[in-house]
Amino acid sequence: HFVYYELFFIKTQYKTYKLYFKYFVEVTVVKALFPKEEEIMYAIWEIGHPCVISEILEKHPELKRNTVAKVLNILVQKGYIQVDSIVKTVTRTGRAYAPVVKKEDYENQQALIKNVVESDDVQKGILSYCSALIRSDEVTEEFICELENMIEIYKNKED
Repeated sequence: HFVYYELFFIKTQYKTYKLYFKYFVEVTVVKALFPKEEEIMYAIWEIGHPCVISEILEKHPELKRNTVAKVLNILVQKGYIQVDSIVKTVTRTGRAYAPVVKKEDYENQQALIKNVVESDDVQKGILSYCSALIRSDEVTEEFICELENMIEIYKNKED
């Protein structure tokens, strides 16, 4: 994955600085999923191979075929899945969908976002976010150096 991080400071009216953190990932992981979309994504990840609507319905018999079909189209538009192939089942010919986003990537992204959103304080949320990010496999030595340089620049501006 291509990952882009950006830290920046904004001077407030009280001559204090606020730290803002942006995190961008090439895949559209950051697009939120509604509960039904998430339920169907987990079914696709659980199946473990390109699957058709009937396989999803086997996993979740409480769902309606039309609902699953509509949600699959939305997931394609959001970039979470793609049409892998056309498959003939016993009763129908249909599209087989494969995940574009890995389950682990989605869960990591959700955990990181949750750290920031659910924090009482923006700065504590960002620190939790950075802490979780540093513990993940996504951080490179280059990112750590850039982060250190930004902090050093911030310290030098105050002097």
